[in-house]
Amino acid sequence: MKKVARILGLVIINLNAAVYLLDIGRSIFDGYTLPCCLETIGMAVLYGLTIISVIISWFRRQLGVWIVLVVGILFAIFALITGARGVYVMADGGPLIIGSLLILLGLESKKA
Repeated sequence: MKKVARILGLVIINLNAAVYLLDIGRSIFDGYTLPCCLETIGMAVLYGLTIISVIISWFRRQLGVWIVLVVGILFAIFALITGARGVYVMADGGPLIIGSLLILLGLESKKA
């Protein structure tokens, strides 16, 4: 059961990071220029942190998953601060929080 939770969590956070990467790539190739507002900069930073933390979780699972959890919480806080697009940002942060918690539940404890 722990293995199922770990695999499901990995699938969730990897799909989330893949969507962010596709969104960034689409923006670059479509020639979309970002407006220089605080909300756009915050979203770009959070997207980048998510992608980096998922890559870290491939090699150092426990460290990477904790970073993914922190980024998910930062997405939730960012949703509360920005207000108008809060539901969209929470939809980004929710899967990160759920996926990282599933992975943490599925990790083997080293006490045995």
